[in-house]
Amino acid sequence: MTYLDMKAELAQAIPGMSRIYAGTLINRAWRTVRDASMWSFQLQQGSFSTPAAVVAGTVTVPLLPTPSQLVGDATASAAWAAMTFPFITQYQFRISDDCIYNVIAYDTTTNPPFGTLTLDRPFVDSVAVLAGNHYTLAQIYYAAPSKTFKRFLSVTDMIDGYALRIWSSRRDLDILDPQRQIATNPSGILPMGQDTRPGSATLGWPMFELWPSPNTKLSYMTWYVDRGADLVANTDELPEPISPDVVLSKARAHAYEWAEARKDVMAAKGSGANYSVLKKTAEDDFLARLK
Repeated sequence: MTYLDMKAELAQAIPGMSRIYAGTLINRAWRTVRDASMWSFQLQQGSFSTPAAVVAGTVTVPLLPTPSQLVGDATASAAWAAMTFPFITQYQFRISDDCIYNVIAYDTTTNPPFGTLTLDRPFVDSVAVLAGNHYTLAQIYYAAPSKTFKRFLSVTDMIDGYALRIWSSRRDLDILDPQRQIATNPSGILPMGQDTRPGSATLGWPMFELWPSPNTKLSYMTWYVDRGADLVANTDELPEPISPDVVLSKARAHAYEWAEARKDVMAAKGSGANYSVLKKTAEDDFLARLK
C-alpha cells in the first residue's frame, strides 16, 4: 500500500479530516513503530576514515575585532592550501594541550597571501603568544552516518583489527584525560551532542568524539541502527516486515483523539461516534498487530 492510499483510507474514516493532516498522523504512527523495536531495515553498515594531523608552520593568534580568526605563516598556509579531503572545515584546531576549536571557514583573502582560519568561537587560550604558535589540525569530531542515526552497534579499526569502545561517556573521559593529551590510534568513540557548526553540511546531526585523538590515517567499518525516514512521496511504501495495518491502526488512534477534541464540529457534521472508545480499540489493535 502506498503512502497516498494510506492517507486516503485514514482521511475517509474521519469526517472532516484532510489528507494532508492524515499524512502527518501516519508519519507520527510510523515513527512510533520504528522506535518500538530494532527492525532489520534499520541495521546499516558504513565506513569512515581519519586523516593525518597537520602541524606544519605556525600561527598568529587573533586580535580584536576578529577574536575567532588565526593567520598561518607561509609554511602553514602552504600546508592548508594542499589539504583536499576531508575539507579543512571538518578539522579541529588546538595549540598545545589547550582548548579544542572547530574550524568553520578558511580563506586566503582576509590576510593575503596567508591563509586564515575561522574558529567556531572566540579564541581564549592563555598559553598562546601573539605569533609563532605551534598548533595541531586533526579531525577529532565526526558526524554520525545520518541525521536519523540512533546508535552504534560496532565500530571496527580495519588497520589494527580491533573494535572501539562505544559505551563510554564524556564524563568518564574527562576524568581520565580532561586535556585530551593522548594522541594515538583511537580506542573509543563517544557521543558529544549535535553538530552546531555554522555552515556545516551535517548541521543538527549527532556528533561523536574519537579518543585518543587520531593523528594518522586509519579506516573504520561501522554497524549501526538508523531510525529510518518518514514517508514523503505519494508512492512511498513501508519496508518489510512492516504491514500498512500496524501503522494505520496507530494512526487511527491519533485520528480518533483528534476527532474527540473536535466533538462540537463532528456533531455538526452528524457524527455520533464515541471516539474515546474507538481510540482505545485502535490502540489495542495496534499493540496486537505490533506484537
